[in-house]
Amino acid sequence: MHPYEEHIHHLLLDNRFIDWVVNPQSPYAEYWLQWIAADNENAALAEEAKRFILEMRRAEQEGAEDVHEDKLDEMLANIKTGIAPGRRGGGHKKLLWLAAAIVTGAMAVSTLFFLPKTHPGQEGSASQVEAADVVRYNGNKEDELLFLPDGSKVILSKGARISYNLLMNGSKREITLSGDAFFDVAPNAQKPFYIYTQHVVVKVLGTSFKVNASGGKESVAVSTGKVSVYLKGQDLEQSAAQIVLPKQVVSLTEDRRALTTNEWSGKYPAAAALQKPVSYDFEEAPLSTVLTTLEKMYAIPVKYNEDSFNNCFITISLGDESLEEILKVITRTVDASYSMSSYGITIEGKGCR
Repeated sequence: MHPYEEHIHHLLLDNRFIDWVVNPQSPYAEYWLQWIAADNENAALAEEAKRFILEMRRAEQEGAEDVHEDKLDEMLANIKTGIAPGRRGGGHKKLLWLAAAIVTGAMAVSTLFFLPKTHPGQEGSASQVEAADVVRYNGNKEDELLFLPDGSKVILSKGARISYNLLMNGSKREITLSGDAFFDVAPNAQKPFYIYTQHVVVKVLGTSFKVNASGGKESVAVSTGKVSVYLKGQDLEQSAAQIVLPKQVVSLTEDRRALTTNEWSGKYPAAAALQKPVSYDFEEAPLSTVLTTLEKMYAIPVKYNEDSFNNCFITISLGDESLEEILKVITRTVDASYSMSSYGITIEGKGCR
């Protein structure tokens, strides 16, 4: 792959760049505008990568859940018309998996599952914007259902965004939220679930509730279980927190200095939606099909040898358990092993005969 194409490849792997292209309110806009203005070649690189992303976005919006390889070739060829003849190389095939990942991740709809990368020529730069491992943004007109690696589910409202660690494998499960969302949190007393908005923190062990964090107003309304809510910067979490029970709502006061709790008589349409079984069922399906769906659901890249596992078929339901529990079932079924890292999931094994 030519160095010029390699730089485009890096841009397409940078979730900050993807977010800036598809989201008008991206917090990374200033960073990328400065980077483009600094050098003419930076501007050319950004234009080629942006064109590719928008082509993929348009294809997806036209209803193509899976874009055929011939179509990907055509898109990449169209993008390459802007590259100087001396820079055109034969390495564009290496980008096909990335194009498929963009489509699989619902580019402009809800998910940006690209891992944070240092920018070409900017490794170690103190001026870089730090990016969350995963940014999921709902650009749809309707609410969007998201699956989290710990088994929790989120219904993200239009224009809302969450970010979190790719695997949620720390001592805490932490989410940053902008906008409105309904959470159905999988219980795990050893790993409490935290949601951070601009002004408040929500702590929960396992329950369902709605968080509003848009329009300058913030509130938490509980459907089942209970949560504790406190202002950011408060040191004594246990003594300062507001305990919110079912059918109650805690709201940030107008001066943003306190929280008030009241009875809640509103509706939870999202809760009703989640009461219905939400799963993807497969019966003797190719392993590749199951893993592609897994990538889409959890916004995590899955790497494996397609040739080795070409003859593997599996019957499984996805959506009712945590990601690790699902991976255990899959790898036991096909006699393989898996590992998880900051780069995603790797599945290894001899395959099926």
